[in-house]
Amino acid sequence: MAGIGDKVRALAFWQMDLLKGGKLRSHFNDVQQQVEHYSGTKSNQQHGAYLKTLLKHVCESVPYYNGIESTTLTDFPVVNKLLIRDNDAQFVSSNESYQEFKSVVTSGSTGTPFSIKQDLRKSIRNTSDTIYFGKLAGFDIGQKLFYFKIWNKVNQKGSLLQKMQNIVPIDVSILDDETLPQIVKALQKDKSAKALLAYSSVYDAIAFYMQKNELKPLNHNVKAIIAMSEAFSKASRELISKYLNANAVSRYSNMENGIIAQQLNDGSDEFLINNASYHVEILDLDSDKPVAYGEAGRIVITDLFNFCMPLIRYDTGDIGVLDQKEVFGDIRPVFKSIEGRKMDLIYDTSGSLMSSYIVTNNLWKYKEVKQYQFIQNSETDYKFLLNLDGEFSRAEELKEEFAAYLGEGAKVEIEYVDEIPVLSSGKRKKVLNNFTNK
Repeated sequence: MAGIGDKVRALAFWQMDLLKGGKLRSHFNDVQQQVEHYSGTKSNQQHGAYLKTLLKHVCESVPYYNGIESTTLTDFPVVNKLLIRDNDAQFVSSNESYQEFKSVVTSGSTGTPFSIKQDLRKSIRNTSDTIYFGKLAGFDIGQKLFYFKIWNKVNQKGSLLQKMQNIVPIDVSILDDETLPQIVKALQKDKSAKALLAYSSVYDAIAFYMQKNELKPLNHNVKAIIAMSEAFSKASRELISKYLNANAVSRYSNMENGIIAQQLNDGSDEFLINNASYHVEILDLDSDKPVAYGEAGRIVITDLFNFCMPLIRYDTGDIGVLDQKEVFGDIRPVFKSIEGRKMDLIYDTSGSLMSSYIVTNNLWKYKEVKQYQFIQNSETDYKFLLNLDGEFSRAEELKEEFAAYLGEGAKVEIEYVDEIPVLSSGKRKKVLNNFTNK
């Protein structure tokens, strides 16, 4: 049950939207309609209409697509971050209706800044997506949000805005035996309905701390646990769900687009695709041909709502596998798995692609490991960076286990560190490939 304060905040939020024309509510209803009635005539017609309108707009006003006269998606080229960054002016619409925009800047995992202009309609759509998928995870507007990220002077919200939005910012630049008890105590102390939004490595650290100290699972009104941006293993999800007493879900999103897919709040592994706001393709790793269900391929996104700087058949750099599943009474495509960026995939000694989940799903048995990073340095050379809690007597066991996974001739080394390097975004990479990216 939502508290009175939560209800007041929610009511005020939607009243403010109504005074501004109700655009947010309209988009929210549209997202809900299309996601929850995937095969319905109305949803299919709406999705098709959005796509056709977008492609017509692109042909008429975006310089990069001059010469294309089609509303068939496959007639458009696949593009990527590097191409757009090097030719950014060619991707901006000349239509005066979309000249008012906000810039979204991301470095992602590459470390190279990438800026996308998003028009106001796109911004509203992203907010609606966030509200809807938050609700699917168990979080309602007005409830408290514990937001774990690297907070600084640039992104820190003012105290009044924090209170209005009911956000509790938690800085995660350091996760050690001093900060983790403070995080757990803050969750224990707060009795209000709340959600948590964090990188999966943050949940790993919290679960490890609670497990190590034999703490009892919390029963303090956690409604939703949402992981973003990093691989979230099943073992990690189950452990943090146990300790925080709520089902954890993983969200697939990026800064340049928004929420692309999210796991359901029922413990299942598949990701429900946001078909309301994006057209998703899975293409072969080495060509632009679609792959079959069950095969790994590049996740390619067409953003249906950014008309200022449209992203048409945008290669996200991530790898995914599609399956089919019944959700909301409809059989539909879902992500069976999302492996993360192609540059972070690993290969066995014969050159075959391996799932990063081999690492993330098997490290949990080594209870002494607080944090880790697995690195491929050559065709046969691999390394673990391990941040340990106490002594570690299972080094040889770990090396032998993973050498068996990696194939004949695999050499696995271990380096002990005090902290896994953190990116400017707040992520801590669990898998890194220094070999194929040289």
